[in-house]
Amino acid sequence: MSFNRKGASDRLSRRQLNLQSFDDVLVEAKSLSRVGYHRVAKWSLGQICDHVARFMDESIDGFQNPPAMAPLMRPFLRMMYLGKILRNERLPAKFPTLKELQPDEWADDSKALPQLEKAIARIQAPNAEFVPSPALGKLTPEEWRKVHLWHCQHHLEFLIPAARDAQANKREGE
Repeated sequence: MSFNRKGASDRLSRRQLNLQSFDDVLVEAKSLSRVGYHRVAKWSLGQICDHVARFMDESIDGFQNPPAMAPLMRPFLRMMYLGKILRNERLPAKFPTLKELQPDEWADDSKALPQLEKAIARIQAPNAEFVPSPALGKLTPEEWRKVHLWHCQHHLEFLIPAARDAQANKREGE
């Protein structure tokens, strides 16, 4: 699958990650920040970190202005997607993002990484209390953490490490 959006490559496809922990998320994000990356979709690393951190924070602080249709859609969304997310299955790329969770257009990679680290620390706290999801309803803390890990992985799959290009070019030249 390839995207052609402003700021995105039309040559690259979404990669497949298998992040097992939030430590893996931070290692991946820091690595992308260090080696550089190509965007397959429209968001930068800073925008992705900003978005997933906001989602983590709102899962504890409460969601601002959930869609009015959320209660009607919740049973369907829960039935169709919760099991897949908890099993870490890949879902289609296009899901609408709540306006409040859309990243800042100019989110800086170096500033968004500490924001992500702080949000991860909050959701990993043993006493973290989560609110119900507008889309999926009431989740246990462990389910919420799995949703957040899946969400991070989903978005990071759209960034391709630039170092991969250097390795590929080196093999081609041999």
